[in-house]
Amino acid sequence: MIPPSDSQPPQGSTPVAAVVYYEEPPIKPPPNLVPGPVAWVRDNLFSTPSNTLLTLIAGALSVGAVAGIVNWAVSQGNWYIIVFNLRQFMVGRYEPEAEWRVALTSLIAAFIFGFALAAWARVSRRMAVLLIALIALIFVIPVITAALPLPPTYVSASADDIASGSSTQPPVDQFAFIARGGETLRLELASDLSAGDAELQTLHSFADPGANLLRAAASNRLTDQARLAEIERLLAEDVPNARTLTANQRAALETELGRLEIPDPITETFALNQTPQPYRLLRGATLETVAEGVLEPGGAPAEVALPEDGWYILEKPGEGTALIRVYGIYPHLERTFTRSETVDGAGATAQNAGRFSQYVRLTDEFTTEEARPRIDGDNVPMAIIIDLQYRGDRVFTDWLTLYVGPFLDSINDALLWMLIAGGVGYYAARAADRFIPSKRKARSARAVSQRFSTWMLSALPFIIFLLIYGVGDVLPITDTRRWGGLLLTIMLTMVGILASFPLGVLLALGRRSSLPAVRVASTLYIEFVRGVPLITVLFMAQLLVPLVNPSLAEVDNVFRAMVGILLFSAAYLAENVRGGLQAVPHGQEEAAKALGLAGWQVTLLITLPQALRYVIPALVGQFISLFKDTSLVAIVGLLDLTGIARSTVAQTEFLGLYREVYLFIGILYFVFSYVMAAISRRLEASGSGAARRV
Repeated sequence: MIPPSDSQPPQGSTPVAAVVYYEEPPIKPPPNLVPGPVAWVRDNLFSTPSNTLLTLIAGALSVGAVAGIVNWAVSQGNWYIIVFNLRQFMVGRYEPEAEWRVALTSLIAAFIFGFALAAWARVSRRMAVLLIALIALIFVIPVITAALPLPPTYVSASADDIASGSSTQPPVDQFAFIARGGETLRLELASDLSAGDAELQTLHSFADPGANLLRAAASNRLTDQARLAEIERLLAEDVPNARTLTANQRAALETELGRLEIPDPITETFALNQTPQPYRLLRGATLETVAEGVLEPGGAPAEVALPEDGWYILEKPGEGTALIRVYGIYPHLERTFTRSETVDGAGATAQNAGRFSQYVRLTDEFTTEEARPRIDGDNVPMAIIIDLQYRGDRVFTDWLTLYVGPFLDSINDALLWMLIAGGVGYYAARAADRFIPSKRKARSARAVSQRFSTWMLSALPFIIFLLIYGVGDVLPITDTRRWGGLLLTIMLTMVGILASFPLGVLLALGRRSSLPAVRVASTLYIEFVRGVPLITVLFMAQLLVPLVNPSLAEVDNVFRAMVGILLFSAAYLAENVRGGLQAVPHGQEEAAKALGLAGWQVTLLITLPQALRYVIPALVGQFISLFKDTSLVAIVGLLDLTGIARSTVAQTEFLGLYREVYLFIGILYFVFSYVMAAISRRLEASGSGAARRV
C-alpha cells in the first residue's frame, strides 16, 4: 500500500488518487528453445532460396531412388534365395549338432545387452511404443499371410509346339510335383486370360515355360503394336504440333517401320482355351490314377483331394492349346546329399549308405525324399524352381505371402527367445540397483548395474569364442573350416578388435617413447603395415607364412586370417591413439610428475584415459571399417557373409540373383554398423567422452 504523502499538490492541479495492486503480475512461461517440426524444417531445409532448391532436388532424387528399390523388391526380386538359404547366411556350414551353442550364445548376448541397456540408458515411452508395435507387427504378419491364399500356378497344354518369333516350347504332357496328403488340388481353364492379348500379358504368378512364352508373346505383340502407332504418328506430316524430323530421323523411322511385323493376336492364333482339356492325376510312386476328368471352357473348376505325402503327376494331353490355372502346385528345389550307413539297436541297417536326393517345396519347406517319378525309364519333368519361376510383376499380397511371411516365420522363434532373454536382463539390472547395496558411495542410482554390465560386456567376447570354438574335453572343438556367414564375420571382427586394441595402444606408446630402438621399431611397423593393402596381408597369412615355416601350414585358415586382421588393424589404431595422446595438454604430465607419480602411472592413470576419450569417434569408426573389411577374407577362400553370398548365387536355381543377395547382406552390415555407431554416441553422451559431472 502506498503511504499518503505530506506534501500538497500545486495550486490549480488535479489531485492524483493512490492505486494499490494486491495481485502479483502473471508469470510468463520460459521461451521455447526447441523448435517444432514445422519450424525445424523451415529453418534447416527452406531457409533460403538456394536451400529450398537443394532440398527439392535431393528430395526428388531420394524419393525416386527409394521408390525404385521398393518397387523392384516387391514386384520383381526373387527372395527365395534369402528365405531358403537363411541358415547359411547366419552360420555357414557350422556343425548342426553344435548349433545349440550358437543359440545359447545369442541368448547370453541378448541378456547382457538387455542388462546394459537398463544400466546405461533409458528407453523413452515413445521409443518403447514404437518397439512394441514393430515387434507385434513382426509376429502378426506371418499369421496374416498364413490365412491368405497362395498364388496359382499356370501350366500350358498343347497338341503342337508353342512358337513365338524365334522361341519354341515343345508340349509337356506330364508334369511332376510334390504335395502333402490332405491338400486339395484345384484346376480350371484360365478363361479370363484368354479373352485377348491385353488380358494375357497381365499373367502374374508361377508359370511353366509354355505359359510364360504365351505371356511374353502377347506382351511383345502389344509393345510392337504401340511402337507401330507411334512411328506412324511421327511420320504423319499433317499432325498438328508434330515434332519436326530431320532427313536421317525420317529415314531411320521408315526403315524401322518396314521391319515391324505385327502378328495376329496370340489368343486367336493358338485358339487359347477354346477346346475341352482332359487331365489325369497320378500317384508318383505307384503311377495309380488318383483322379481324371475334362476341363470345359467356362466350366466349373475340378478339385482333387490328395491322399498322402509325396510325388504326383499331372497329365494334360493337348487337343488344342490351353492355359490351366492350378492351385496346389508350387516350385521346389532338389538337393543331393551323401548319407553314411546307420545301424539300429538290434544290429539291423536303418539307413543305406550312398547319395540321395531331397526335394523341398519353397512355399512352406515341405520336404520329401521319395524317389522322383519315372515313366518308361525316363524322369518325368518336375516343378523345379528353374522352370517354374514367378512370371510378371508381383503384387504386394503375393510378396507378403511368398517371401515376407515365411522369412519372419523362420526367425520368429529365435527372436522370441532373444526378446525374453533381453527382457530378463533389463529387469535383472533394475532389480540389482534396487536390492544390492553399493559398497562405496555411488555417483549414480544405477552404479551397481553399471558395474555388473561392464564386467559382463568385458567377458562376453570370451564367452562367445569359447562356446563357438569349444573348450578341450568340456565342449568338443568345432571345425573352423565350417564356420561361415554372419557367424564368421562377427568372430573375425571380435577377435580383430580385442586383440588389436592392446597392440595398437602399445605401438602408439612405443612411437612416442624416448628409447630410440622402441620408437624406430614401432614407427617402421606402423608405416609398413599402413602402406600395404589388407588383401595383401591376408594373402601373406594364407600363402607366404606356411612357406616361411611349414609347420604353420597346419594352423587353421581362420586363425591365420584373424592374425592378419589384428596386425593390420593395430597399425591404424596406433595412429588414432597417438593422435589422442598428442591432444592431452603437456601440463597434465608435468602436474602428475610434480605429484610424484612414476612414468607408467602418468601414462596409465592420466594421459592414456584422456587420450582414449578424445578418440572414441575415431576408434569406433575404425571398428566399423574393420567389420566391413572382413568381407575381404572371401577372396582367400573363407566363407564369411560375402563369401556365402558368392557361393549362394552360384547355385543353379539362383544364378544371377546378385541384387537380392547383396541388398540383404548390405542391410545386415548397416544394422551392425549402426549399432556400433549408436553405442559410440551413447559413450560420449554418458560422460566417457568428456569430463564427468560430479
